[in-house]
Amino acid sequence: MPELPEVEVVRAGLAPAVVGARIAQVTVADERALTRHAGDAASFEGALRGRAITAAARRGKFLWLPLEVTSNDGHGDLGEAIVGHLGMSGQLLLRAPGAATERHERVRIDIEHPVHGELALVFADQRTFGSLAIDHLVPSPDSAPGGWGTDAAATPSQVAHIARDPLDDAFSDARFSRTVRAKRSAVKRVLLDQTVVSGIGNIYADEALWAARIHPETPASDLSARAVSRLLAEVRAV
Repeated sequence: MPELPEVEVVRAGLAPAVVGARIAQVTVADERALTRHAGDAASFEGALRGRAITAAARRGKFLWLPLEVTSNDGHGDLGEAIVGHLGMSGQLLLRAPGAATERHERVRIDIEHPVHGELALVFADQRTFGSLAIDHLVPSPDSAPGGWGTDAAATPSQVAHIARDPLDDAFSDARFSRTVRAKRSAVKRVLLDQTVVSGIGNIYADEALWAARIHPETPASDLSARAVSRLLAEVRAV
């Protein structure tokens, strides 16, 4: 499953090609890719045509592409975004216009960029656990940028419950330590809880715990503040 580093690579790769681009056409080939979307395929396609993408953002394992605010989006100044989660096998691929259909292609978004010209943004997903959706943006409770790649203090409503990741400038080490040490669950389970800290999956949790010399089944509440600090440092290093 893609975890924080893999999803950040996707975000960073997409950003130069999609930020500033305008959506010309959207084709949903498989509605299973819209499980998080409130409407149907037609509503998804129609709501995106003609909209401009203003950023490529990420928090934890979630990606979102904020859209140019329009007078009729119904969500005020914060506007809307295309929200993506890669699930187990999802991919967001950049392709030439008119490129052949990808194997496991679910959604294709044709865009026009002022520098790069016409491109296709393809969402492909072999196992169909990933998804795309249009979601409204809500304010960040701490007034800091919502995630990597955006200056706006907002996140999609579907991402609002996800904690900041340990590489985020607004991540609070002290809050993390307090939260972890208040949990009776095994420390590995706490690391995997995306409402405590986001972006960490099975592989990176194992590597960080090994490096910090902490057994994964250790109750989080048994850890000292120093041990949690050591663990957080290894999470960041890994």
